[in-house]
Amino acid sequence: MTLGDSDRADLSSHFARVLIARATQLGAERDGLLRAVELSPTLLASPRTRISAAQLGALLRKIWVELDDELSGFGRAPHRFGGFALMARQMIDSNTLGEALRYSIRFYNLTSPAIRWQLTEGPRARLELELLSPQKDTDHFLEEFLLLLWHRFGNWLIGERIPLLQTSFQFERPAHWREYQLMFPGTLSFDEGSSSISFAVDWLDAPVIRSRIDLRRYLSSLPDQWFVKQVFEGSTSERVLRALSEPGDMPSFETLAHRWSLSSRTLHRQLKREGSSFRRLREQLLRDRAVSMLLADKYQVRQIAQALNMSEPAFSRAFKQWTGMSPLAYRRARSP
Repeated sequence: MTLGDSDRADLSSHFARVLIARATQLGAERDGLLRAVELSPTLLASPRTRISAAQLGALLRKIWVELDDELSGFGRAPHRFGGFALMARQMIDSNTLGEALRYSIRFYNLTSPAIRWQLTEGPRARLELELLSPQKDTDHFLEEFLLLLWHRFGNWLIGERIPLLQTSFQFERPAHWREYQLMFPGTLSFDEGSSSISFAVDWLDAPVIRSRIDLRRYLSSLPDQWFVKQVFEGSTSERVLRALSEPGDMPSFETLAHRWSLSSRTLHRQLKREGSSFRRLREQLLRDRAVSMLLADKYQVRQIAQALNMSEPAFSRAFKQWTGMSPLAYRRARSP
């Protein structure tokens, strides 16, 4: 199972512990953070606990808002909440991935008192990160998160998954390093001179295909989007999602296979090759609709359940299975 193949509890609670410890040091109220993501102190303390992408995303967003810092307190100085969105609105007008990355590097290197980026181009492209006060990130959450963010955001900009040739970290291999095998597919190395991701240099010429309308939707789903499996244009998964999104009743798996002149076995195999399944995609679509209505903050849970053709108890159970949180807890956690 890869990181974010579904929104079941599939992330190490290590990340939540590190975030909550730092936020409380900076004045956030610990019990409020735990309530927001429906974690008890016992669950938080257990290294065996797994949490969902939605739980981690809700926690991170709450901390961003409470601290007014998109670096979650791990940098030399804060990055005001909204800085990433401001920068992304300029990146979206770039022609290529390389142009977009070069803009982002200029933006952060000019405005940030906490981080420096460098892009090296040779046989491979290497995006290198430097923290200007690494002693504030002793658990290395910020380095992990920023490298993950820029790989995932770059993938989204061009609508393709960029294979990583190598991910390097300047610190020793941590106890939770096996999470990295899922977060950064490819070769991992530790005790290096700097932290970076490397990929084939040709990817810098890949065209940016997203629009400002796409970006508005994308920004509304952050930071959860960075922790779930990405579905890209032209894939079988995207084709299934588009069919399920059509007006009217959702088609069945067998109906889609027949419509596309495929055997059920062939369609199943194509989805499996992408690390997906019909059931998972259907749940993803229902979850996305439910989340959109919850965050609109004008629908009662009963109304959302009715819109999804579910009873209220069945919807509440399903939503908690999808995200690890009850509908009302998710609404509370995501509200600024």
